[in-house]
Amino acid sequence: MAMFEQVNASGARPTLRTRVVACFVAVLASASLIFGTAVAEETNAGAPTQQQQQAQAQGDPVFAEADAAALLDKAGNVLYEFNGMKQEHPASTTKVMTAMVALDSKRDLSEIVEIKVPDLGDNSQMGDYANGDRVPLGELLRVMLVYSANDAAWNVATHVAGSEAAFVDLMNKKAAQLGLKHTHFTNSHGLEEDNHYTCALDLAEIGRYALENYPFIGQTALLHTVDTTVHGDAITLNSTDRLLDTYDGIRGLKTGAIVANYTFLGASGRGEVQLYTSVLGCATFMGRFDDAAMLMDWGYAKYGQRPLTRGGWIVATNPYAYNPGMKTYVRSKADCDVQEWPGLGGFSYSTTQSKPHRLLDTQTECGWTTWSQSNANAGTAHYASDQTPRIASSWPVFSAPLFETS
Repeated sequence: MAMFEQVNASGARPTLRTRVVACFVAVLASASLIFGTAVAEETNAGAPTQQQQQAQAQGDPVFAEADAAALLDKAGNVLYEFNGMKQEHPASTTKVMTAMVALDSKRDLSEIVEIKVPDLGDNSQMGDYANGDRVPLGELLRVMLVYSANDAAWNVATHVAGSEAAFVDLMNKKAAQLGLKHTHFTNSHGLEEDNHYTCALDLAEIGRYALENYPFIGQTALLHTVDTTVHGDAITLNSTDRLLDTYDGIRGLKTGAIVANYTFLGASGRGEVQLYTSVLGCATFMGRFDDAAMLMDWGYAKYGQRPLTRGGWIVATNPYAYNPGMKTYVRSKADCDVQEWPGLGGFSYSTTQSKPHRLLDTQTECGWTTWSQSNANAGTAHYASDQTPRIASSWPVFSAPLFETS
């Protein structure tokens, strides 16, 4: 979230700005109790909109607040999109791209960053670092991703590239490399600026790519808290992600907020199915989490798993390289459960495998089978020879029912 959003910090000394903003938030909260209750009840109790009724009738997700949304699978296939290419503000989900570009620099995460305090305005989520604070780069990245501190993002950018402008240029080059045609950045933190935008489909792809390729981001996104040192004091900052404690299989990833609305970039996994979602333009703090959870629930219900092979299944036998009188089994290395898309027909597969008479040593990679449904890549099983050779007979596993292609 680029704007200020209430999260708890343990051990921090409140600054004048923090106290002023806290008082302002308290006044707004009191005003909402006095004046806002009737409006909120009228909105929530209202009849479903025509758009919601149509979505429900078609079996599509029914959003309470989102102005745009997208749902992708692990391979990047679009499972659902709603206003998927509509231009939206990414807010602090920007920081996921900031983290990728910083990690691409291959900088040592133990490098010390000497903090400079940027002027990012009063309505800005800050770690409240002081000029001259010395913070490891990896710690700054965690504070940026978990607590969404804008001063952390700015200092990461200037440390890595020398200036924020140079870093933003790297962000836009990364976006182009990923094929994001509806995304452009003008800063590293996500505060509102002209020409700083994305769309739901691009944002979901940013999340998918980040979690599939950057283990640091995946590990950090699951943190409930992050420790850092501010003004010489050790403090603990809490995550802004409210789904970490409530959604089965959640993997993070990043919240965002501007004055007008709220955003969430999320991911989750159940079994072999991984889902990546973005919801933008939500009216309330919790609305983004509710709509993201609903969309992922819809995805799990609609796109089920199908088991195609099990780890240990024998797919071939080959002569053992060091004893002509013995053979070795070739087995599936692991279970392969794939995502099944309704209405696309049966699965087809192609296999690349060692020739039947090839001499094999033990524990040798022997090939793979790739399944697809229509034009969508569904999954791949890999094969290897056993640890121990033995006398064995062949088993035509591809005639088994699970390998039927229609």
